[in-house]
Amino acid sequence: MKLKKLSLYCGLALSFSSPTYADITTLEVSSWKGAGAEVANFPTIIERFEKANPDIKIKLNYMARNDMVTSIPARFQARNPPDVVMVDREFIQHWGGNGQLIPLNDQPFLNRIKPELIPYLGIDDKTYYAMLQISGMGVFVNNTLFKEAGISQYPQTIEELTQACTKLDSHGVQPMLLAANNGGWTPFIYFLAMGLANNDKPDHTLINDLMSGKKKFSETQSLKNAFEAFRKMIDAKCFDPKISAGTDPWSVALTSFQSGKVAMLPQGLWNIGPFQKDQLPENFSLHPFPSINGTKAISLDYNGPGWAIPKDAKHKEAAKKWIDYWMHDKNLSLYVKADTSISTLKNGTSGIPPLAKPYEDARDAGNFVTFPVGTLSVELGADMPNDITSFMLNPKQDYMKIMQRWDKMVEDK
Repeated sequence: MKLKKLSLYCGLALSFSSPTYADITTLEVSSWKGAGAEVANFPTIIERFEKANPDIKIKLNYMARNDMVTSIPARFQARNPPDVVMVDREFIQHWGGNGQLIPLNDQPFLNRIKPELIPYLGIDDKTYYAMLQISGMGVFVNNTLFKEAGISQYPQTIEELTQACTKLDSHGVQPMLLAANNGGWTPFIYFLAMGLANNDKPDHTLINDLMSGKKKFSETQSLKNAFEAFRKMIDAKCFDPKISAGTDPWSVALTSFQSGKVAMLPQGLWNIGPFQKDQLPENFSLHPFPSINGTKAISLDYNGPGWAIPKDAKHKEAAKKWIDYWMHDKNLSLYVKADTSISTLKNGTSGIPPLAKPYEDARDAGNFVTFPVGTLSVELGADMPNDITSFMLNPKQDYMKIMQRWDKMVEDK
C-alpha cells in the first residue's frame, strides 16, 4: 500500500514538474543564421533556452537571406508566418512599413540596448526588431609588409595614407586593392566612410537629410572631398584602378591579401575568423578608414540582423521570451563571439579579437559612420556603387554631375 502511495506521489510530482506534450509550444524561428557556414553558436543557445523554458520547443527554419525575400512575404500573405523572423534594416523598411510586424516598444530589452542604436530598430517611433550585433567594414593590414616598408603607424588621414602608399610602392609592394568587380562594393564602402564622416564626430543625420532632400549631395562638402580623396589615392598609386575594377572582393581579393600580394584590403569584420583559421597572413590587423574630413580614422558600422515578430504569429508571448532571452549578455555574448561582431547591449561582451582593437577603439570614441542599408533608395543603392567605380576608372570626370544626378534621383523618388 505504501508503495502504491509513493508511486502516486511520484506521478503527481512528475506531472507538475514536466510539461506534457500538449502543453509544449513549438516556436518556429526563421533565420539565415544558425546552420550551414553560419552556425554562430545557435545549437548551444537553443539548448539553453529550452532548458530555461521547458514548455517551449524551438523549430529553427534555416534559409538563405535571399530566399527569405520571397518565402516570408508569401507566408505573410497566407497569414501563416513564422513566430519569429530574422530581419535587418532593409526588411524592416518593407515589412514594418507594411504593418506586417508587431511593435516591440514595451519590451524590456530596449533598456539594455546601446542608445545610439535605438533609431535603427524601427520606423519613426515604432521599434520592430531586437538587433543582435554590429558588424562593420574597415581596412585589413598586413603588418609585416608595413614594417618592411618602414611604416610604424597606421595612417589616420588620407594625407598620411598617401605617404604610406608611396613607401609601400617604393618597396615593390602593392599598397591596396579596392576590389570593385561584382557590384562595386569596396569603392562604395570606402567612399561612404570618407564622405559621410563630415568631421571626427560624424553627423549621423546626414544620410537621412540627403535622402529626404533636406540637404543635397551636390552641396555637401564632405562628399566632394571624398571624390577628391580618390584622386589623391590614385595619384599616390595606392591602388591600380583597372586591376581593382576587375577583382572580385569575395574571392580573388581575399586570396591576394592572404598570400601577401597586397598590404591593405578594405573588407568586413566577418573575415577575421577565416584569416585566423588559415593563419594567413601570419601577422595582420584591422583598422578604420583614413579620414578626408578630420584627423581621426573612421569605422564603418553595419547594423546587423535581429529578431522580429510577425503580426499574425501564433505564439507571440513565447516569441517575446525568445527575444528577451537573446538580449542578455550571458546569452548574446555566445553569438557575437562566434560571429566576430560587436554586442548591441550596453557594456556587452565584445566578440572582436585584439587584432581589431584599433577598429573598435575608433567606434567607441565616436569616430564612426553607419552603412545606410535600408536608408538609401533601391535605385540609389544600385547606382552609387557603379558611379563611384566609374569615377575610380576615370577620375578626371566632373563628380559634380554625378552628385547632381543623385539629387535628381532623390527628387524623383
